[in-house]
Amino acid sequence: MQDNEKRTEDIDAVYNQMEVISRRAVARTRRMSAPLSFVEHSLLVFIDTTPGCRATDIAADLQLNRSTISRQLTTLTDLGLVEYTSGNDAGRRRALRLTERGRQLRERSVEAQRGVVTSRLEEWSVEEIASFAAALARFNAGPEEPDRV
Repeated sequence: MQDNEKRTEDIDAVYNQMEVISRRAVARTRRMSAPLSFVEHSLLVFIDTTPGCRATDIAADLQLNRSTISRQLTTLTDLGLVEYTSGNDAGRRRALRLTERGRQLRERSVEAQRGVVTSRLEEWSVEEIASFAAALARFNAGPEEPDRV
């Protein structure tokens, strides 16, 4: 097999494995005792780790339509997990923050997801985990590709 063919085959394998990880995370979230969907979990984590963020910030970062984020945020506010605040400067009106209940559910959800990762890596050496973490960080640090159709 030529190098280009092997590279393409390996890239397909990486993609397939990432798809499995994603699918399992979504399914696991549905089964967990924390009543958060994968999207809700992701939004709570973003809001909690990005103080003063607004819906437009979330839409830009996640590359989603503002109306999609707005609908999700409406659900989160209705559930009492997120609230809007008025920032100190005029440009930060409608900033988001987690409520105490939102913080508790986020922590429970993160703990459950992290527990699965910990379990899966139980038999791995410290060096293997460090190498995997470095490879994932390098992958995620790559430039965003424009949408292709």
